[in-house]
Amino acid sequence: MNTERAVTDRFALDDLLTAYAVAIDTDQVTELTRLSTPDAVFDYQSSGGPRGSVDDAQQWLEKSLTQVPVRAHLIVNRRFEIHGDSACAEAHFFNPMSVRVPGQKGDIWNPGGGYYSVNFRRTDKGWRISELVMLQTWRVAVAVHTAGKAGGGHRAS
Repeated sequence: MNTERAVTDRFALDDLLTAYAVAIDTDQVTELTRLSTPDAVFDYQSSGGPRGSVDDAQQWLEKSLTQVPVRAHLIVNRRFEIHGDSACAEAHFFNPMSVRVPGQKGDIWNPGGGYYSVNFRRTDKGWRISELVMLQTWRVAVAVHTAGKAGGGHRAS
């Protein structure tokens, strides 16, 4: 593969994963349609979500994220393999977040982490996600008082 093309592809794939994380963190889950192929599969089963289409993923995320006022989705240690018009990635994620619990004063500080396994396909519109599997491997919960909304700070109670 041409070195210039390999570097360009690597940056495009990295940007795509970043756009995915930003869409989740900024309540723009409808962006998943633009970021994925029409037949894409999203698998959130390890965190209690569905395995299904982009529409299934969007519906679940829109519903479940209403109880998560603070989140900062970090996707790190990205390893890409590019094979012509397809590619895959394995990446760690760390998701510091707080969860609103109905009837409880304050939020639960509920960070978690794990891995993403992602397949990509080059389309006429550029690289798109064709399959994303979230493998959540850990999560902790601590009661806290949350200051502000998404992007706000935290203060221990």
